[in-house]
Amino acid sequence: MGQEFSPYFEGLTKQLRLNKPRLPRNSYQVRLWVNLSLAIGEAEELYIITQKRKKLSLEKRTLFHTKEGFLRSTVDFKVSLKETTFFNELIANAVLSSRDQSIVTDSLYNVYRSFKQTTRVEIQDGEVQVISNKPPKLTMLLDGTTYYFEVMGNDFFRKYKFHSPKSYAKMYPEIGELSRNVDLVRRIYIAFSENTKDISYVSSSSNRHFARF
Repeated sequence: MGQEFSPYFEGLTKQLRLNKPRLPRNSYQVRLWVNLSLAIGEAEELYIITQKRKKLSLEKRTLFHTKEGFLRSTVDFKVSLKETTFFNELIANAVLSSRDQSIVTDSLYNVYRSFKQTTRVEIQDGEVQVISNKPPKLTMLLDGTTYYFEVMGNDFFRKYKFHSPKSYAKMYPEIGELSRNVDLVRRIYIAFSENTKDISYVSSSSNRHFARF
């Protein structure tokens, strides 16, 4: 069943006339909204992937905004395929079951918050040493690109988002879910012939905003 249909960008969805599609069983539509900066507040790119029976359609739109709001959109890529291999690859990358990245980052914060500094005194080789445990690392990104996923099917809706997924995957390589999020976005870019397009990576030397604890 999933969640109730509730798009991330309700105003844009209405202006673009993107109602929830009517799909037969075992068919899906994925909408990936890309917000390049939190300062803008609205999505600037939209990737639409529709798998219907044994056919697949891909469409990309670029969205233009002014200070007053949404201005217009252009269709930059549109293709129809008579096979669904690509969508099967998305399923393998958990497009139907991924969860909001904030669940992972919140759990990291909770581990940090519950950390208790402890010290102990030991005598080693006749010398007294004070040993302290180290707090877990925690870095939160306050700016960067956010990827909003909306997945729809027959009587099914699910949404989740990734914020600067490549940066988080680099900072926490031990968390496989973060790397999988990057793979999901990359696979979509490749399908839209954007093989060289970068997936939001924020380096420590950039002008992006970090919160380190």
